[in-house]
Amino acid sequence: MGNDGGSIPKRHELVKTKTARSRDSDAALTHQQWAYCALSKLPLRAPVVACPLGRMYNKDALIAHLLAPSPLESPYGMDGHQTAGHIRSLRDVVTLRLTPNPALSPSSSSGDKAGDDHATLAGAAGATDQPPPAAFVCPVSLREMNGSVRFVYRVPCGCVVSDSALRELRRVDPASLSAADEGRRVCPVDGAEDAEGATARDERWVPINPKGEEAQRMLEAWDAQKQRERDDKKAAKAKKRKAVDAAVADGDEAAAASEKKARKKDAAKLEAAKAVAAAHAPAVKAGASVPKLSATLAAKLADDKRKQSPAIASLYAKKGEDEMRDKDGRSNWMTIGSYSRF
Repeated sequence: MGNDGGSIPKRHELVKTKTARSRDSDAALTHQQWAYCALSKLPLRAPVVACPLGRMYNKDALIAHLLAPSPLESPYGMDGHQTAGHIRSLRDVVTLRLTPNPALSPSSSSGDKAGDDHATLAGAAGATDQPPPAAFVCPVSLREMNGSVRFVYRVPCGCVVSDSALRELRRVDPASLSAADEGRRVCPVDGAEDAEGATARDERWVPINPKGEEAQRMLEAWDAQKQRERDDKKAAKAKKRKAVDAAVADGDEAAAASEKKARKKDAAKLEAAKAVAAAHAPAVKAGASVPKLSATLAAKLADDKRKQSPAIASLYAKKGEDEMRDKDGRSNWMTIGSYSRF
């Protein structure tokens, strides 16, 4: 190797080693998750909602996505479908009770002002390569929500607190509770009482922006919950249909009329779903035969030709006329044959 007029390669030119992940990119990703809406990528501002997977969204951005959930119609495109496609309605999310950072807005009590101050300081911090302060903090320990510590939110009230502060709050001696407090559900963060009828099973603490295996477990749990809801709904519908069929068999006219109305409503829903699917379906389906494909293309070209403007139509020859000249007698050799081959 060498002495042939070429060059002698070095080891680093032949062997590629795995590059270490940049810490700057990790810090930027963490800041993006905790300071910006996962859907619109705008700074978080009240009202802020969280989904069962622990992602935070601006409520107005989520509503805009739910009004047009299709990737073709959503204002956020395919990214919105991948980020919030698991959210079916506002019943699937919880409005968070966030505590604004007093270092940003000491005189403000709303999250809007905190979000504005955070956006301003974020730009200033970017110029000095310093991490910007978080817009929200833990109401107990005042630790910032910037991803450095674990935060959770409570279902159903939506109170947000750091995990370490929650463990301290749970160390309260149960013997100090009064008899009146034992029969009701109270949030340990702000002391607000849950709705009447709430039980211990209704209380859940959901991690915010989980990572790794925890995020995967939360996704699997949410998919399992949706499947259970679908199965329960299907079972309830089958039970109701069975009861109606039994009533119709016994000669109940009201039940028969109700059954007929329900069947008509189901048929209308099915037709509407088929119409929507047909409207969004491609003109040529995958696996179509060659003759059918040719016929479809010919029909499309003919339709486009009918819709073209007079200026474009004047460029092409018509049947029964001199193919080498247009209607004004000018040569059209540059465009001759463009349509005649179809």
